[in-house]
Amino acid sequence: MAEHQVDQDRSTNSLERFNVALRGLMELGIVIGLGYWGYQVGSTLLLKILLAILMPLFVFGFWGLVDFHQAGSLAEPLRLLQELTVCGLTAVALYTVGRHTLGWAMVLIAVVYHALVYLSGARLLPKYG
Repeated sequence: MAEHQVDQDRSTNSLERFNVALRGLMELGIVIGLGYWGYQVGSTLLLKILLAILMPLFVFGFWGLVDFHQAGSLAEPLRLLQELTVCGLTAVALYTVGRHTLGWAMVLIAVVYHALVYLSGARLLPKYG
């Protein structure tokens, strides 16, 4: 019985580590994807560099600025919608500059990550109080 619990704990820890890695990959994909998009759409070198830096900063600023805890029971669904929107916009940005495979990869990573969060019984937002 104790061995079964140890095996279950190991598989849970492995799933958690995998999902943390997916989260990191997703966030890195957002930074690189939006930066790449900004660089590609800029018309001058200065504008390319500015957009490559400012687009990820703007999106992560928006992501971190909103505190959904005040939304009560809607907090978790709103956070999910926000994250999927950010990932979706990144995928569209990549797709529009000809990086179709990377755009689809962004969608796949985001969907798998978020599905695993909820399938494992976790949440995007920790409960306060």
